[in-house]
Amino acid sequence: MSKVRQLFRREDDSPGKGAEQAPAVEPPEQIAGVVDTYRVPAGGGPEASAEVFVVDEDGAGRYLVRVPKLSEEEARTLELLKLNLLDSIPADAKGEPRDVVADYVWKTSEAAGLADVIHESQDKLLYFLMRDFAGFWEVDPLMNDDNLEEISVCRFDRPVRVLHRKFSEYMFMQTDITYPSEERLQAFVRRLAQLGGTTVSLAQPSLEVTLHGQSDRRVTATLGDEISRPGSSYAIRKQRESPITLAQLAAPERARWPALLGQAAPDPTSPYDEVHSHKTLSVLMAAYFWLLLERTSNVLIAGETNSGKTTLMNSILALSNPKYKIVTAEDVLEINLPDHLHWQRLKTRSYRAGLSPVSGRYEYGLPELLKIALRFSPTILSLGEMRGEESETVAAAITLGFSTMTTVHAESAERCVQRLTTPPMRFSEGHVRDISAIATMRKVVLQDGRVVRRVVSVDEVKPSAGYGHETVNVFRYDPATDSFSPTTPAEVLDRSYRLNEIAESFGWTPAAVQGSLAIRAARMAGLIAGGELDPRALSKMVKEFAVDESKRGAGGAWGRA
Repeated sequence: MSKVRQLFRREDDSPGKGAEQAPAVEPPEQIAGVVDTYRVPAGGGPEASAEVFVVDEDGAGRYLVRVPKLSEEEARTLELLKLNLLDSIPADAKGEPRDVVADYVWKTSEAAGLADVIHESQDKLLYFLMRDFAGFWEVDPLMNDDNLEEISVCRFDRPVRVLHRKFSEYMFMQTDITYPSEERLQAFVRRLAQLGGTTVSLAQPSLEVTLHGQSDRRVTATLGDEISRPGSSYAIRKQRESPITLAQLAAPERARWPALLGQAAPDPTSPYDEVHSHKTLSVLMAAYFWLLLERTSNVLIAGETNSGKTTLMNSILALSNPKYKIVTAEDVLEINLPDHLHWQRLKTRSYRAGLSPVSGRYEYGLPELLKIALRFSPTILSLGEMRGEESETVAAAITLGFSTMTTVHAESAERCVQRLTTPPMRFSEGHVRDISAIATMRKVVLQDGRVVRRVVSVDEVKPSAGYGHETVNVFRYDPATDSFSPTTPAEVLDRSYRLNEIAESFGWTPAAVQGSLAIRAARMAGLIAGGELDPRALSKMVKEFAVDESKRGAGGAWGRA
């Protein structure tokens, strides 16, 4: 069976049997409290896309979807096309699914005498056919909306809820989409498993899979009422189509450090896309991580679930020198680095319990992947999440002199160290002393009600007498003013044990370290001021910086004492 034909394969509750359209909503002029409206897919016309309305109802947000409206003749034509679609796709069909369906529609129009209506409504009919056969049924507009961070369903008879990136103050917004029955929801969970290349059943009622496409979607689902009540459920976490860069995460503020280089400071009133004004960390903090990345260092990103740990780690890794080799190991593929980097990507493989007594021997968990990763001779070894026995291999990598970066579930630097040294983690005190920095991510509620992600602290581990350690704070977030401190390279150098240690090891002066921070911060601030926030612009800047540093010779911008 061809991939195209498999994509259109029917499940128990096939959309070809009369899938419901998303509930219609009032015309735009009749919807009160609209705070934003746009089309999904972006740029689509009124007959080839859904229209989304974000509505404020007494402080509670709602996400309303309006799909193209069908006339009676168009609805009859659509049902006829659905009935014959599967039987009309050749077994060896190749090409893009939309092209295959479009070809089928035109052939059907000639055979069934529907040329006039199909000619007039081709875009509209193709929209519904693709949604119901190759798409995600009721929630297809949500799956294609890059503004959404998560889609959540707890039971079939409750509205689908969503987390919106631009309207975080509403938290999980209620949509106007529900599933007509538990059977329909079960069919959709099986559909997700099929698209992910796996299966789900009442014998194995849980599903964890990543759907790959223009943007990856991480799916966690349950089938039936075996392990969830009253029935099936799912949560889909969506990555952006384009990865968030460190320039996007940095604050769009006036950069004071270009003045240190004799450059004019960027105009703070210059245009800046508010969609990308994350202000997760300051430009100076971004320069600090960039500088650490250039040397042998071990960085941990700590935080609670969905606090933005992986996003921050991904954006820092994207600043790597193109000469380096990065090896990543993950349970679920979430790290996404620029193409110009030398990047080896590893993923675990698991077999579900109960399939056979020997199925476990074919598993590749994180501990096994990390052992393989070390043999790839990485410059930087990155683990998607460290939570158990794989920490022993990370500790070994630190001992062998590799740079490492990983995420850990912990609410502070102190709790992070506590977790590392408590089973099932396997860090010794000696390994803790080798940790360069711990960045703590957290969700913060601002005074205007918005829920945002911030790097609330960056702490370094400083070895102390008696084979112990202490944590030294370098950066701190102030929730009252929504700002970060310190704000100058000199203050950072004064607080940072690791930067001074690096300078001492290589014979560089404090002034050289300060200058390197200033140069990096200036480069990052320049991208922000110019609105060059996409991965391509960042990659170009990093490559140019690496070339400039290489031309300056050993020590680069740091200079020797």
